[in-house]
Parts: sequence; C-alpha cells; structure tokens
Amino acid sequence: MRKANDAENRRNVGNRSDSAVGYGRPPLHSRFKPGKSGNPKGRPKNSRNLRTIIQDALTAKIVLRQGQGKRSISKLEGIVLRQVEGALKGNDKAALATLKMAAQVGLLEGPESEIETATLSASEKEMVEELLSTRGVRKPKSKPRR
Repeated sequence: MRKANDAENRRNVGNRSDSAVGYGRPPLHSRFKPGKSGNPKGRPKNSRNLRTIIQDALTAKIVLRQGQGKRSISKLEGIVLRQVEGALKGNDKAALATLKMAAQVGLLEGPESEIETATLSASEKEMVEELLSTRGVRKPKSKPRR
C-alpha cells in the first residue's frame, strides 16, 4: 500500500507544484484537513495554568477600611501594606521582608550621588586615608568549638 501511495505522490509532484512532497510537506491525503486540530484532545480552551490562577488570586480586590472611609485595593497591595505596617511596629522579620521587596523592585537604588561620581581632591584623599588608618579593624569573633 505504501509503495502505491509513494508512486501516486511522485506522479502528483509532477502535475502540481503546490502538492510537493518532502520535508515539512506531507502527502495531501495525510495533511491536516482545514478546521481540524493536530491535537484534538489537547489543552481545552479557557483552561488556566498555575501562573494565571495565582495572578488572578493576587489581583482580586478587597475592601480596606481606613478611619471612616473604605477603599478597594488588590490582595497583593494589601500584603505589602501589611508587611510595611508590621515593620513599622518593630517586627524584625517584616522589616527584612519589606527591605528585600524594596530592593527587588529597585527602590533602594537611588540616582547616582555626586559623591560617587566626583573625584576627591588631594586634601580629601588625605583625610580619608587618615580616617581609615585610625579606625581599627576588628577581627570577627570565632565560635567556640564543641
């Protein structure tokens, strides 16, 4: 049967150029028909992956009461506000988490200061060297061995 199809395809190649058989061009009888999918039992339409589920959950709105008024914010914004609030109340873990979030989004990187870009004069270099030489370098304490 296969030999018959091959012979038929060779004949068709000579007759029409649009039905050429080769790499990336299967024979006409085995090509996908118009409107038919190559993977009919594939991922159903409107199915969501984990990223979209998490994104939808974090962007969903909640109502926040501030004093006498109410405002609607996303859950993600509420989480950030809660972390900042905890940091301001003295929670060390919340403070570290808040600083880490700020660093990740680039809030801790300010514009380049003039000190970094400016060169030091000779007298300023002497002062810096003097400060560094008078400042003692402390050795880190070693942990006791068990």
